[in-house]
Amino acid sequence: MILDLKKLKSNLTAKNIAVGAGVFLILGIFGIAAFSIVMRPNQVIDQMPAATTPTLMPTVTALPTPLPTLSPPSPTPVSTHYVSWTNRETGIYLREKPGSTLILDAIPNGDEVARSGGQPVIYGGIEWIETSYLGQSGWIATLYLFEIEGDYDRIGDNGVWLYRDIHGAIDMYLWFGSPYQVLQAAVDDDGISWQEIELPGGATGWMKE
Repeated sequence: MILDLKKLKSNLTAKNIAVGAGVFLILGIFGIAAFSIVMRPNQVIDQMPAATTPTLMPTVTALPTPLPTLSPPSPTPVSTHYVSWTNRETGIYLREKPGSTLILDAIPNGDEVARSGGQPVIYGGIEWIETSYLGQSGWIATLYLFEIEGDYDRIGDNGVWLYRDIHGAIDMYLWFGSPYQVLQAAVDDDGISWQEIELPGGATGWMKE
C-alpha cells in the first residue's frame, strides 16, 4: 500500500486534527469507563472484610435459689388426766390396801388422781390400782379410774339430766362434779340450747345448757 503523502498532508488541517483529537478523547473515556466497570466488582470483593465466624460465649444459667426447708410445727402435746368418777353422789373411796375397809379419804366425782408406777392388783374379783390423792397414797378400784385426753368440764352444783337426744327420753342423772367433754352443740325448735357430751368410758348423751 502506497501512502499519498501529499493527500495526507492536505487532510491534516486544524479542523481535521481537532475532530480526530475529539474522537480519540471520547474513545479514551469509553475505554476507561469500561475498564472501571470490569474491575469494580473485584475491587469491591477485595475491599469487603473477610467473613468471620462469631465466637459463641457460653450461656451462664443462674441456679435457682434453694427454698429453705420448713420444719413442720411441733404438735401440741395433749395433756392426759386420770380422773375418778362414778355416777353416785358419794364419789370414790381411797383405801389403805386393795379391798381394805380402812378408808383414807373420799375422792369427789371428777377429781384428778396421780397413778403410781405399779401394776394393777386383783383382789376379791376386783382390779385395784395404787394412786395418790392430795399427797396421800392409797388404792382405788380401776373401775372408777378413767383416762381423759385433753381438756374437760365438770357438772355444776345442781347436777343435770342426761338425755338420749334432744327429743328423746331421759337416760340418767349426772351428779355434781361428773367430768365430761363436749362433742357438739345444737338448738331445738323451741330455741333451747343443747350440748352433746361424752362421759368417761365413752357413753354419750345430750344435756341442756
